[in-house]
Amino acid sequence: MPRQSARRFATSIVTVSLLFALVGFSSPTKASPAALTQTVHELIQSGAFEDAERQTLLAIEQAHQSGTLSISTLSASTFYEVGQLLQSASRFNVANDALYVALDGFTRHGQLIDMANTLHHLGTSQRFLGNYEQSIGYLRRAQSIAQTQGVLPLNATIQMEIGLVQKEQGQVQAALYTLKKALSLFRVQQDTKSTGQGLATIGDIYVTLNQFSEANTYYQDALQIAKTSNDKPLTAQILGKIGALLLLKGDIEEASEALTHALTLLKENGEANEISTTQAWLGEALVKTGDTEQGLMLLEESLAVAKSTGQQKLLQQARLALANAMMSLQQFDDALAYAKNGTIEARRRGDLRSQLNFLSIQVKALAAKGEFKRALDIQSVLQNIREEVLSSGSEVAIAQLQAEIEIERQAQSIQVLQKTKQLALAEAEQTNLRTTLFWSTLIAGLLTLFLIWSRYTQRQQTIRLRREVKQRTKELEQKNSELQTAYKTLEQVSLHDSLTGLYNRHYLESQLPGELKRSAHANKHQEGHNERNQDLLCFLIDIDHFKRINDEHGHLAGDKVLSQFADVLREVFRQTDLLIRWGGEEFLVICRHSMRDDLPQLAERCRAAVNDNVFHIDDTRSLRVTCSIGFSILPPVEHVSFEESWKSTFSVVDYCLYATKMSGRNGWIGVIDTNKALIGDVQDTPLDKKFHFKQSYISTSFNTLSSINWPDE
Repeated sequence: MPRQSARRFATSIVTVSLLFALVGFSSPTKASPAALTQTVHELIQSGAFEDAERQTLLAIEQAHQSGTLSISTLSASTFYEVGQLLQSASRFNVANDALYVALDGFTRHGQLIDMANTLHHLGTSQRFLGNYEQSIGYLRRAQSIAQTQGVLPLNATIQMEIGLVQKEQGQVQAALYTLKKALSLFRVQQDTKSTGQGLATIGDIYVTLNQFSEANTYYQDALQIAKTSNDKPLTAQILGKIGALLLLKGDIEEASEALTHALTLLKENGEANEISTTQAWLGEALVKTGDTEQGLMLLEESLAVAKSTGQQKLLQQARLALANAMMSLQQFDDALAYAKNGTIEARRRGDLRSQLNFLSIQVKALAAKGEFKRALDIQSVLQNIREEVLSSGSEVAIAQLQAEIEIERQAQSIQVLQKTKQLALAEAEQTNLRTTLFWSTLIAGLLTLFLIWSRYTQRQQTIRLRREVKQRTKELEQKNSELQTAYKTLEQVSLHDSLTGLYNRHYLESQLPGELKRSAHANKHQEGHNERNQDLLCFLIDIDHFKRINDEHGHLAGDKVLSQFADVLREVFRQTDLLIRWGGEEFLVICRHSMRDDLPQLAERCRAAVNDNVFHIDDTRSLRVTCSIGFSILPPVEHVSFEESWKSTFSVVDYCLYATKMSGRNGWIGVIDTNKALIGDVQDTPLDKKFHFKQSYISTSFNTLSSINWPDE
């Protein structure tokens, strides 16, 4: 009781403060409209949803009394923000009222982008309320403005919302097409969150089609995106969908665990409608696991929220979950009541798939009660609806084909009538030639019948051939798709290392000749310029003491270190650089479009990144590793063939790598230039002698060049 009193007191204080703010808001002095947004936010946070709705309606009335023409852009923005707050709390009716006021203000001031955003939210609210036609209307208007203004992110978001509405309307093919277009736009904009939401929605469609394996694939992809981007609300939402999928598949224990986890995350980060949806799924799962009291409590709570907020989708979901729960408890009369109410609402909205779900429960409940005649009657209705759902996709094609056949038949009938009329006129006009005309008519009739039969036969053969061609084309397309998939798989296997996902030697051999020619050509045309950014840089990187890791921790731990080492390389180098697993613990990197003077900085960045990284070999153990690096420009000597260029480059970087190893590891040594004039009398290094360089410019992470221990010949 003290806690409830404190909550009522806090709500009263917030309400009083809002009344003072509203007086100023409607007065000529125009106090800050932000007071309304702040107050509604505080009321929602305290759970006082009805008070938040009352204060919003009071503010709307104040705005109308002051005249719509006086609603400034700032006031319109306030009502837009309030509408968003109420929408996140699932108070969609009053949210719509606030958004209407905002839309009116934005329209009067010509704020097109704000109009599009407001129309988008109005469309979303109408979707939750089950008003799909109105929702599509708002969204189409918003999309038109976004396209006209060239706002691609908003256009993509609206595209996905349209797909959601089409899914709720049962337009599966249209929804998939729309969502795929939205995903393409999200990928161009690199919008990972929206991409995850789009994938999850496609998963919902596959659940509707009972294609659970495909649905799970889309859910897992969306979950991976959500976790990678650390989007906790999206993660919770997708976990809830996965739990619902497990519930449909009959994996009750796993479903209950996933839904419990999702509900916990949603209560920390999610929106009210997602919480209620997940509660309904969890309630059904708990009833089926034997926790009847807790499960029914969650289901009744979701049903109450759906009724109070007008969310038709949530209301139908709660009814279906309660009906299934009652069937599990063998309370068949209650199951029938929920199923009947759901069937009535589904029939009113023309939702055939929901009708199938509720009618199936009615059949099972009636059969369990022994009322077999009623069960059979509903089963026949159920079968008719199922056939209607299955045949809905081909009705247009069948109707078109029937129309073409009817047109052809009518044309042939007209042709026969014309010939018959001509023969009748000839017989009437030439009575003295009746015998001749008789035979002529007979012959003409036979010819006509023969022509009709020939045309009919030809038509049937054409239809049959079209079907065969269509079937063969479909089979050929399928085979081509399979061959293309196999080719891509083979190419992936042949050009990539299976453990690290990096390229292998085969890929380097196919790409490097062209890169050498491109670099030589670009550098030739850049002669005389101060800046040259067309060099090829080569790094050979080796993990220090890798054998010790395998010996002490096992080869599985070594594989994990190699995989995580590859991730570090991806972070250090650019996406355009070639990352190659050369063999064992050795990695090769070719940097394209680079400057040779950047070699030391890149080598040090790689060495430091590896040195600072923590490599996890299992849930409890981790270790640190270092690496040794040898590098060189590619090729070190110009104007030689590809074979000589690559052979000499690899020999140089390998020599530098082993010099790094012998000089203490965790460092780098490399050649920046072999033709650079050095100041002073510099003696030839062992590297110059070994590779016959005139005078090389060597850089190292060790103290001096003299501290390098070069390998013996």
